[in-house]
Amino acid sequence: MLQIQHQTPPEINRIRQLICRAGDEGADTFKKDLQKIVDVLGEYYQQNKQEVKDAMIQSFIQCAKLLPLKSGIYATILALLSTKQITQSLTDQIILGLLEHLPQIAQEETPILGQTILKFLSELMNVGLLNTVSFVECLYDLEGGAENEQSPFYLQILLTTIPHAMIKAMEKNQIEFKNIIQNVEVLMTKRKTEDRLFHLWQSIRNFLNNQEKDAHTQIFQQFLKTSYPRPYLLFPDEMTQVRQLRRGFKIPIVKRTQIWRPQQILVLNDEIRSQNNNKTDIQIEITRQWIYETIDLFKTNRQQIVFQFQLYQNCIKLSPSQEAQFRQTLIFTLLNMVIEVIPRKDQLSTAFYSGLLIHLSQRNSDNIKEWNETIEQFIDLMPQNNILIIEQLSDCLSHYFCNSNFKLNWDKFFGKYNPDETDSINNYLVIMIFRKLFLLVSVDKITDLVPKNIIDWYNQLQDITKPLDIEQISLAEKINSYLQQKLNGIEMLEQLKLITNPNPDIVIQTFLECLLQCISKSITHLNVLSKRYLSFLLQPNIIKPEKLGEIMLQTIFRMWNHSVFHLKVYLKEFLNLEVISNLQIINWLSDIIKQKSDNFKIYNVLIAINDVFRKQTKLDQVQDCTYENVKEINTILSKMIEQEQDIIIQSSLENIQLQILIAFKSTNGSQSEKLLKEIKSTQIKQIIMSF
Repeated sequence: MLQIQHQTPPEINRIRQLICRAGDEGADTFKKDLQKIVDVLGEYYQQNKQEVKDAMIQSFIQCAKLLPLKSGIYATILALLSTKQITQSLTDQIILGLLEHLPQIAQEETPILGQTILKFLSELMNVGLLNTVSFVECLYDLEGGAENEQSPFYLQILLTTIPHAMIKAMEKNQIEFKNIIQNVEVLMTKRKTEDRLFHLWQSIRNFLNNQEKDAHTQIFQQFLKTSYPRPYLLFPDEMTQVRQLRRGFKIPIVKRTQIWRPQQILVLNDEIRSQNNNKTDIQIEITRQWIYETIDLFKTNRQQIVFQFQLYQNCIKLSPSQEAQFRQTLIFTLLNMVIEVIPRKDQLSTAFYSGLLIHLSQRNSDNIKEWNETIEQFIDLMPQNNILIIEQLSDCLSHYFCNSNFKLNWDKFFGKYNPDETDSINNYLVIMIFRKLFLLVSVDKITDLVPKNIIDWYNQLQDITKPLDIEQISLAEKINSYLQQKLNGIEMLEQLKLITNPNPDIVIQTFLECLLQCISKSITHLNVLSKRYLSFLLQPNIIKPEKLGEIMLQTIFRMWNHSVFHLKVYLKEFLNLEVISNLQIINWLSDIIKQKSDNFKIYNVLIAINDVFRKQTKLDQVQDCTYENVKEINTILSKMIEQEQDIIIQSSLENIQLQILIAFKSTNGSQSEKLLKEIKSTQIKQIIMSF
């Protein structure tokens, strides 16, 4: 049966395009473009077609929720529409439709909807469409929610709204607004957490303190012109005729069961920020918050994110110094998101950010030198207290460098390596990046693009594919011959049974070394060879499962302690085959640390374990995930963390502990509450509760 497809009327398509693309031509044509949009919308509205009116209302509401950069642009259009008698009711319907979304804010997992709607409402207040008293009462509601909530969900919405509302609020309701600021001050003093919200609050407080010293409010005027697109400043006469909607509104504050956590900012680029007074430039902070929002809103569409970033540069007339500041803020914010090591439910992969950096650098190819210099600045400021940061950053940058044709100041970058500092984190970062580069790119290409002294240095590092030297052992020669003959599992077992000297444990250990050596020559055959030859070893009459796992882990460490890539691959594969368990891995890690192995080897193992456990969490599949086993793992890790003196190893152990507990909660929700009662750290409990 044929289905009739209803085509969208051309006038509705035009209305949607007009609204969605408002301001895309840039700040130079704002006044002319917005006036044209107002005139065209007025003509369509006069036709009195209900579907046309609905299209206008829905388009404005959708754009308000998805395009926070343009909130000032849309507020200007609505303000101009309200000055015309024909379209006054249209403005009212759009605002009322937006207010209907306020109850939905508290139901969301993240504050992003609350941030975008409140930002738009603040601009509606700025143009005079909303009553200032009602808006300040709305801020009071948020502040009350923040005081009574463990999660900083409402606090995030409040703090991201204040910079856009504070000028009008200070002008019309100074006493009430100051009360809110004082209450937030008390709240922030109690938090003691240097995350995104801490730095946002610092910027707001310092900005307001500076404004009070400026009798002529010049700092406010400068802020209005340069921090965000506010085209209503181009229509001073029209803004005096705006008709205000006489209606109050509130945000329903409900007790949330889920805990939302803001991402930490680990590296700041604020040029006016000094070590003494910890000042933060509010324009940088607003830009940073907008970048976070844009990535949250368009994380499934990388091209749209790139377009939004370009749009920012068009909508705000940036001087050369502001252009450089925006580029620096953008790169620093993206790399901060890359190196976030505390698990988050909404965390994106390093591949997403490396792809985004590649797209952006290609669009800014004329400034590629400045891009890479900014990345170098970030690396210089990067905290050196967690090797997972190194892993994630090296993963992102190795892909980025490959796809930017290695346009890099090699000598400066390679200069971070100091052969005299055996335990240097900088050394570890350089080695990790270069190893990943050499894995990603053919040797011929690297030879053409990378200086010879760096290639020579790299070739002197321990070969990441070099297995143990076992060819001289007669037992190994026998086993290798069996592997070359491609014996199946049963045939291999019969041959191993005939070997009576040395003892069975040595036979199994040598077999595993030979098998791993064989696999390393063709990593794509890992799954086939593992299943073919390990299945018979799992039989109880061959070797005890605990002993097999112990020998397997020891063999992996001896052969591949210098290669994170191989450690990850083998741990993941043998966990899936149930040759080893999570508990065995933790005990193995404890033994490695007790033996005081070389720090670089410990770092590699920590990174591999964390990565494997994190992927288990995403798949909601965790081996030996019983209450007793996880409790034992948690006890071992807690003791290791308590006894560990090295802050780098300690912080990495904490992340592994979190991955295990989060995975347990996702698969055993009913028993996780029982386990949470035994955890002392409030921060760990909150992180686990957020999943």
